[in-house]
Amino acid sequence: MVLYDGALNTGTLDTQGFMYLTNPGASTTQTFASGTTTLDTMPQMSDSAGYFANASLYPVLDRTAGYSLLFVAQVVTETHTNHNRAGFSLLVLGSDKQGIELGFWTNEVWAQEGGSTNLFTHAEGQTFNTTTGLITYTLTVVGNTYTLYAAGAPLLNGSVRDYTAFAGLPDPYETPNLIFLGDDTSSAQATIKLSFVLITAPLFSIYLPLISREAAGGP
Repeated sequence: MVLYDGALNTGTLDTQGFMYLTNPGASTTQTFASGTTTLDTMPQMSDSAGYFANASLYPVLDRTAGYSLLFVAQVVTETHTNHNRAGFSLLVLGSDKQGIELGFWTNEVWAQEGGSTNLFTHAEGQTFNTTTGLITYTLTVVGNTYTLYAAGAPLLNGSVRDYTAFAGLPDPYETPNLIFLGDDTSSAQATIKLSFVLITAPLFSIYLPLISREAAGGP
């Protein structure tokens, strides 16, 4: 299911079902041009802003059945004052509130740790230039494992995480079937571009037992 298609020229992500949120008094801007949304949180480090997908527009994200999120993005610029934070993040949580949050720097993509002891610390990562242009990323989650592909090639993989130990406000980590793209920290900033978002998930599952032709009276 296509959640955002910049080629439709309707405007930023919030014109196609996403909810745009930012902190009060933020200097963040969102603009649209040439089929691409630009989100800019560079004016002020403390600003946070981003897009939450409308869960009613896509199927339940069931890790057992598996699902994939494809998005086309470019990190134009990014800075951070904390090694455990990123100016652009992707957060995807399944129906059981488990999933993965990935941070995007200009030269690395990495995972946020879950649990309680090392919650929201820099976990597995991979060196990668995220600034070269609009890049097609695909995040696939099956069972307890996620894999991130960049331009069709595997880039990063690991275990899904549980972030429900977080006790701050706001707390999106208690929300099942959640998709977020943007800057969710006051310790980093970025200018990013987004042009396409698509979710692939089973609408339903059917079990059909095998019946021999002889038992069914067939030839």
